[in-house]
Amino acid sequence: MKKILIIFFLINSCSYPEMVRNELVYDNNFESSNLNNIDGGGIIEFNGTNVIGNFNNDGFNLFLENIGNHDYVFISFDLYIHGSWDGNLNGFPENDKPDKWIMEFKPDMSLFKDPSSNNFITTFSNSPCWPNYCLRQSYPESYPFENNPKTGHYISDLNEVCTSNFFGDKTTMYQLEKGFKSSGDNIVVRFYDELYQPNAIDKDGIPQQKCDESWSLDNLRVRVIKYQ
Repeated sequence: MKKILIIFFLINSCSYPEMVRNELVYDNNFESSNLNNIDGGGIIEFNGTNVIGNFNNDGFNLFLENIGNHDYVFISFDLYIHGSWDGNLNGFPENDKPDKWIMEFKPDMSLFKDPSSNNFITTFSNSPCWPNYCLRQSYPESYPFENNPKTGHYISDLNEVCTSNFFGDKTTMYQLEKGFKSSGDNIVVRFYDELYQPNAIDKDGIPQQKCDESWSLDNLRVRVIKYQ
């Protein structure tokens, strides 16, 4: 009986922090071509909606100031992976590189890369997966984890960004949400890629990188949470 009473007392004496703030501080579906608080990128129409993109070895930064006291930041968005992304391996044994996508969070206004910053680095693959040939991706885990192509996708086989071009492939859409511990009034979120396409050049010698592989982003939201 004493043991039961002690356990009951310990369970009931545990206290959990109280959430005192849960606020959406940024919400942009880009339908009005609003690029406030954003550095880099432009608006394109894709899949019947406006998105920011399309990027190839490029990206954009989101700046938010005076967001008030908070303990965590949660960032959610729709990510469109256009074309023939090859995941962790591109199939060039002599100089192989992954097709990386990166989200870099900084709880200040600095844009300089810092190993101590909070990064989510992953890869995506729109390639087929046959028994003897499969270019795997890392998502939904971080690079260099290996998953089958399109693992965790929300919608696949959306249109190409370049409809009448030899290069490229269908689009896969993912819905992401990432949380970061944070405090202070200002944050910077950087979204960018590191794509490798040494053969994305047409017969006339014109580069076709954006048609071959690129990405766009939509429905970008930032929520802050504070505990007592």
